[in-house]
Amino acid sequence: MPVGFIPVGWTGRHLIYPQAETFFSIIDVFSAQVIPLANTNLLSSNSPFFKLLLIITFFSAASLIPFIGLLFLMTLPMVLFILYLLNDQTKTLLAFLVVLCAMAIVLSSIHSIIPVFALTVMGLAGMVMARTTQKNYSIEIITILPSLILLGAIGFYVFYSASQLSISPIQLIEKYFTQAVELNIQFYSRMPLKPEELKAIQDSKPAVIQIFTGISPALCIIAVLFTVWMNTLMGNRMLNKVGVVLPQISALCKWRAPGWLVWLFIAGGSLSLLAQTNIRFWGLNVFLVASFIYLLQGLAIVSFFFQHKNIPFFFRWLSYFLIAIQQILMIAIAVMGLFDIWIDFRKYFRKDQTTT
Repeated sequence: MPVGFIPVGWTGRHLIYPQAETFFSIIDVFSAQVIPLANTNLLSSNSPFFKLLLIITFFSAASLIPFIGLLFLMTLPMVLFILYLLNDQTKTLLAFLVVLCAMAIVLSSIHSIIPVFALTVMGLAGMVMARTTQKNYSIEIITILPSLILLGAIGFYVFYSASQLSISPIQLIEKYFTQAVELNIQFYSRMPLKPEELKAIQDSKPAVIQIFTGISPALCIIAVLFTVWMNTLMGNRMLNKVGVVLPQISALCKWRAPGWLVWLFIAGGSLSLLAQTNIRFWGLNVFLVASFIYLLQGLAIVSFFFQHKNIPFFFRWLSYFLIAIQQILMIAIAVMGLFDIWIDFRKYFRKDQTTT
């Protein structure tokens, strides 16, 4: 224990039972955090805690709605990110735990509690985003730590589900993509296609399933990184509207991928050209993840251009929408992010602004 440090509620018990010192210190810290909450009227309609309960309950319950619920679930990290930064951390965590316990009780009687597991992981990711932001960590840490939590949860769910069905995780993933491809074939069969076109789609079914199963790790990593990245950007934008500035996120338009990533990009692209299937898919996974990171760098360059040219927000969002739906634009932005290693595009934007 540091010299001069006296825990709250310290008594002679620490001298009589030295081995219990750590235990009693934990109890004292916990009491110092929770007792003040118990002395306030948390469930009053004017209580900040009550408002936290309402907001978290709304987004958690909305996440259970079919189809549209996925949108609420994907934005839950942003909600906890904002609430954690704007409110007392202990109250935010307590409100989230209360909602989870209530939903677990309700769903255990009528449904599986797996949705509670998903809510827990997404909410935890949001609070980790907020905590790392408070600690002034870099944007890489703010993104990677929540992503590792989500990836760990996905991995646990895949292995658990596979064990329940007595199959391997790869077989489970292949089963999922088989069902998805079959649904798409059924959809195309209802369209006015020529018989030879429909037959070509059906004949390509095994190859499509093999490809998507092989690149499933990259798809999973990209989806998680995109989710965390977007929640961070949206949360930062909403916090800016209430006067909260997060420097490491606000300067995201200046972000660059690490220099060593180009070697992974080259190695992944080279391995993806080999004939051996397993090695080819491992290389393709590395190549896809590296390409996505360069896409993020390209988007940072685009954002830098928009900010320095004071482009109206309507045209900014329109441009991002076109990039999202046009693959050729997405590839062009990723290539720009890659070549930014050698060509500092932002430097030319600064020069252009200086001359004008």
